[in-house]
Amino acid sequence: MRRIASGAMSALLTVGVLTGCSSTDDKSGTETSAGAMKESTKPTGPTTGATGKTAKPKAGAGLKDGRIGDAGTACALPVSFEAPKDWKLTEFTAESRDFLRKLSGHPSVNGACELSARPTGVIGFIRVFTIDGPDKSPRQALENFVSEEKRVSEPRYTETKLGDLPATEVVYTQQDLLLDEPQTRRGLAVKTPKGLTVLHLEGAESDDSKVMIPAYEQAKATMRSTT
Repeated sequence: MRRIASGAMSALLTVGVLTGCSSTDDKSGTETSAGAMKESTKPTGPTTGATGKTAKPKAGAGLKDGRIGDAGTACALPVSFEAPKDWKLTEFTAESRDFLRKLSGHPSVNGACELSARPTGVIGFIRVFTIDGPDKSPRQALENFVSEEKRVSEPRYTETKLGDLPATEVVYTQQDLLLDEPQTRRGLAVKTPKGLTVLHLEGAESDDSKVMIPAYEQAKATMRSTT
């Protein structure tokens, strides 16, 4: 697993600059301001107040049974999937969603939430986006997403199914300006009657085979449509 040891890079990490927004021309990892996002903790169950009544979980209360996307979780989506419980889940607010759209250069999608592997010591993210309406195919949505990225080469698309949901995956190479080396990026688009969801693996260690890839494969293997 690659580790970044230079003093300059460590300084960038300290201020939260090096994350997975990898499509700007001059920064391959500028992180959305944490102050503009809702951070959720580990899963919490219903609580009982002084009245003896069970309180309903609030939006942003955390993962529900280790899943993300279901109603009542911090990031409701057209699909749900299992996420690593030791990762940090952050929901994008309206302000941070607009900021991310401008920063990342992805006007075709809406930022929903971000899963960060930082608690594991790895600099990597799974960012989750939605697309309004079911008009596009997963392949069209993903091709459009990749076309908005910068410094991309050798995209390889595979059409597949996740459960009974039509999906398309992509693996491509992207030249990272901060690290001055090529990075492997991957993502997928999955379609439901409620719309399209895009998962994108980002960050300086997005090609990490011990943490990042297993989390991505876990999401794929447990993908299902929400009701």
